[in-house]
Amino acid sequence: MDENNQVVKDPPTTEQPPEGQAVTPEEVTPPAPAGSKTDQTLLLKSLKEEREKRQLLEEELTRLKDSSALSDEVFSDEGKVLEKKISALGSELSELRQESAKKDVLIAHPELKEKWEEFEEFRSQSDNKGMNLRTAAKAYLVENGLLEPVRKGLEKPTGGPRVPMTSGMTAEDVKTLRETNFKKYQEMLLKGQIKIE
Repeated sequence: MDENNQVVKDPPTTEQPPEGQAVTPEEVTPPAPAGSKTDQTLLLKSLKEEREKRQLLEEELTRLKDSSALSDEVFSDEGKVLEKKISALGSELSELRQESAKKDVLIAHPELKEKWEEFEEFRSQSDNKGMNLRTAAKAYLVENGLLEPVRKGLEKPTGGPRVPMTSGMTAEDVKTLRETNFKKYQEMLLKGQIKIE
């Protein structure tokens, strides 16, 4: 054989990095199954990132809620005075609205005037809390039987005055029957059907 064409039977060697450098292995991702467009590792990675972002936002939200509780320190003295006035006016306005609603209900249902304390107890029950005042008034009246209309029975006739029919025959009818049909007149007389009025 030629010296130029010699066959070497030694196994091939891979390049070894110099001794001072570290080798970082590359992540080998298996090919995605047919029909899947997103790699599973990418999905997992994005899910983790989303959870971290959500946790950070929840922490920020709790921090903001805690800081809003300390908002009294943020207002100046004038701001605190104005806040007190506004809250007082708000409570006064709500009281006026309640009184107005009470007057409207009492006008619509005057029978509640005497039983207002019982009605307030009815409204404070757990089943009736949060109910509109008018709705609660109707419910109270229905439950206690105060709202039922008086039933009068049958309607009265409106066809005009009616004279009840007489059960017997008039004298003229008896006369015409006797003159026109004497046999029938005798039968009716024997049976007691003819009563002269």
